[in-house]
Amino acid sequence: MNKIRIAILGLGVVGSHVVKLLEKNSYIIDNTKCEIVAIGAKNKKKKRIFNVSKYKWINDFKSLNQIKPDLIIETIGGTGKYINDLYKFCLKNKISLITANKAQLAEKSDLFFEGFDKKNLFLGFEAAVLGAVPVVRTTEQSIHPSKINAIYGIFNGTTNYIISKMYENKISFKETLEQAINNGFAEQDSSADLSGRDAMHKLVLLSNISFGKKFKFSDMHYDGIENIKLIDLEQGLNLGYTLKLVSITERNKDKFFSSVAPCFVPDSSLIAKTNFEENVITFEGENFLKTSLVGKGAGGYPTATSIISDIKRFIHYSPDKGVFIKKYSRMLKAKFVSQSQRIRPYYLRMSVLNKVGVLKSIAQLFSQKSISIKSIIQLNTSNEKVVPIIIISDPVGLKNITQVVDNLKKTNFLKNEISVIRIEENIG
Repeated sequence: MNKIRIAILGLGVVGSHVVKLLEKNSYIIDNTKCEIVAIGAKNKKKKRIFNVSKYKWINDFKSLNQIKPDLIIETIGGTGKYINDLYKFCLKNKISLITANKAQLAEKSDLFFEGFDKKNLFLGFEAAVLGAVPVVRTTEQSIHPSKINAIYGIFNGTTNYIISKMYENKISFKETLEQAINNGFAEQDSSADLSGRDAMHKLVLLSNISFGKKFKFSDMHYDGIENIKLIDLEQGLNLGYTLKLVSITERNKDKFFSSVAPCFVPDSSLIAKTNFEENVITFEGENFLKTSLVGKGAGGYPTATSIISDIKRFIHYSPDKGVFIKKYSRMLKAKFVSQSQRIRPYYLRMSVLNKVGVLKSIAQLFSQKSISIKSIIQLNTSNEKVVPIIIISDPVGLKNITQVVDNLKKTNFLKNEISVIRIEENIG
């Protein structure tokens, strides 16, 4: 029987569940003995779900020089000096790595992807993308070499949980976030989730592997859910739409459009029906219509399962594959279409003075940017002086709709902020 020597660094919820899963399987995966030769974390005395005394504890990963593992599993997270030094240590000492750290990989891709490829080392990141959803393995084994034209879905379980709870309980974003934190479904500092940054980290990695191009985090645009309003969720439902934080990369000839943003999607779509902490990814390609994967996007056991999956991939790894099926050095940098070139309908909600000529003035502002208005809906109100309205535009580029919004803000008839939400009618 073959044997691999594994060090596990980071023993929080995910790392501890990796140990438990290996114990449950008698340390044997695919007829290979997985020996845990070292473990380490910040706090040795912290209570954990396994017996820490069974394993050799290290306080510094440099101690691994004497232990010589074949593989390090890192579930620490972050992008600071310690993590950078750990990754450099792996490269210097020719140790393969499995990580759940999407921020490090997405934001510092050039520093490490090519290095792991040059040293013919395995770099597994199934756990860094969509939790228990086996998207990396499925893309490599089942979807490639088909040409993928688009990937899209829900890539963050925390934001999906919050939006789902807003719909369910009919309460504000702020109230829902407080409940999510109290119930353990969101961290006290959830800024990476709420801003869309976490979802963009995952989109970068999934775009790299799906399209075989170098997608750079610094080139890609993301928005979060901090400013969504319950009234827009409710009005969207009246129009046949559900709001979700949508991650998307699509091919446009030899260029790409990539985005993470709150969008309205048809309420009959799979994305609209994917709720709470579940994630979903859909692939569209030339040789297949659609392939979708749905599953838990977070949690100790689901994420640890993805790490076990990467251990299996490491056991059967062929160095000629590279991190992204082909070597990173051979991948070309992704080029992007202008946001103005991709046209979509937009939902706008605002409150304006209830007087003659206002709607005509609004229509003129849209007309000046060659934007047609598909519909204007006046909402019921008890205020005779101010009326809330919803406008659905015909398909338009982001630049033009932004210019209209800027011009509306300069008028004397606008009486509150404007909600602007992109409508994605053809995904789901």
